[in-house]
Amino acid sequence: MKSTPRSCRRLIPLVVSLAAGLVVACSPASSATPDVPIDPDVHAPQAAAQVPVETLTLTGADASRVVLTRDDLAALPRERVTFSRHEDTSVYEGPLLLDVLARVGVPGSPLPKDQQATALLITVADGYQVVLGLAETDPATRADRIIVADTDDGEPLGPDVGPFMIVAEGDARAARSARMVVAIQVIPLGGATN
Repeated sequence: MKSTPRSCRRLIPLVVSLAAGLVVACSPASSATPDVPIDPDVHAPQAAAQVPVETLTLTGADASRVVLTRDDLAALPRERVTFSRHEDTSVYEGPLLLDVLARVGVPGSPLPKDQQATALLITVADGYQVVLGLAETDPATRADRIIVADTDDGEPLGPDVGPFMIVAEGDARAARSARMVVAIQVIPLGGATN
């Protein structure tokens, strides 16, 4: 029987706990309303009595925080993206996610190599979370755009999807197009590259 080297044995508990943490961090939060069906493409709706959050909190890689309002997003350059969610096609409008992230120090397009191993943890009002790679938001890397939408067919997003929604153009499923977005955290995963 082959034995595991001592250095590897010390890493096994760390790897197991990191893997468990990723599963928990990237899973939808348990719902307080068990009779609400969970759609596999979009997170469970929030209870109607909840007051919608009207701000978006950004946390940069250096832990800096910026809270944005609808007016802050409206002041940024706008993009229009036609996107289908559950057989409903709409034209969503809002700034590129990369432009929004500039408010917490994320460099513009084209992203430098040291930003390629950076994740974005997107959290919505009901606890659902989605992870995107920062490079996916860069128009120099990916032709399809990712925006922070605040309008749907020219109207402000309603309380059931807004006030902010991530729209990932070109996705076959709406699972990454999180609605009711309240926070985005920039998480560097790798060290600097040459």
